[in-house]
Amino acid sequence: MRDQMSDRFLDVINRYLLPMERLERVIDSSYFLRANLSFAFAQGYCHPPDGFYGKMINYPDPGGALDIFGRRYANTNKRRRGNGLELIPIDEQLELHYSVEPALKRREGMPPFAEYHVRFPLSGCTGYFDHRHSLRTAMETHPLLQKRVPAIASFLELPQERLGVTGSLSYGRLEDEDDDIDLAVYVTVDEQWQIARRIRDLVKRPEHQVIEFGKFWPMRFFYDGTLICPFFIYADPGEIPLASMTMETIAEPQPFSGRVCDDRHGAFLPILLELERVQVGPERVDRIQLIIYDSSVRGEYVSGDVITGTARLVRVTTPANTYRALLVTTGTAISGGGRRRG
Repeated sequence: MRDQMSDRFLDVINRYLLPMERLERVIDSSYFLRANLSFAFAQGYCHPPDGFYGKMINYPDPGGALDIFGRRYANTNKRRRGNGLELIPIDEQLELHYSVEPALKRREGMPPFAEYHVRFPLSGCTGYFDHRHSLRTAMETHPLLQKRVPAIASFLELPQERLGVTGSLSYGRLEDEDDDIDLAVYVTVDEQWQIARRIRDLVKRPEHQVIEFGKFWPMRFFYDGTLICPFFIYADPGEIPLASMTMETIAEPQPFSGRVCDDRHGAFLPILLELERVQVGPERVDRIQLIIYDSSVRGEYVSGDVITGTARLVRVTTPANTYRALLVTTGTAISGGGRRRG
């Protein structure tokens, strides 16, 4: 890559980028640099053996609003509106992918949970950004991280070695001290559950709350003046419930309602909730799993919440068993729970 050209962009990126031959498996919230120099973001843990499902977050564009180390980029999930930013609706994001790179529109064999994702071949990537390697590298450059990260680790009650970064910090971009920190937090299921409760207690105080894009974010918080966006990553691969699965649609989206009775995987992606007292269309169900493949609602729903919306009925097959579940691919299709807490 350095042989192609030498500039500030490559000088910085090459400090963070790891070669593809070092990639052991694709995990949630990981960034990849593609051969066309776009940045792609993997979501979840169930991926094809030769690629991953995710989104192209930033792509080269001479007229783009982003400056990434001297190169202009455009973004697929946010856009300027007046003096601020707004989220681009998820269906528009998908269409933007297609307009930028028509080859991404090939959707043969795409599973139902990837409705708003595209498939990227690993062969089209020049390298990837490991969460923890990126944090170690970024801390060598940014004094803000040297101060904040140990304090955040203490608040989370985790060793600093269990923390990494995702988002633009994956490749070293931190414009100023007002930037948020997208923190990759490697935890067991029990640790995640305890930390999520701690964060919910913290954001009961207005000075720690994050109100952004017109909503309250229960898993984002201000800590010592810095906005922290945690992305929980399974530290133990054996605890990942949907890493090896197939999924097929039984029934297209229909109304459902139910009460959350188990939220222990509620802040990972995919979000996995156990529901009881469930109504699915005309059918009543004692219990069923709800799978939400939308990272924007991580941690919003907890045990005791009654939620409603529309969902597909799907059949999930894992190495252990086969079962029916509800699938939602965009958080706007459900309501209740955490959306009321702000």
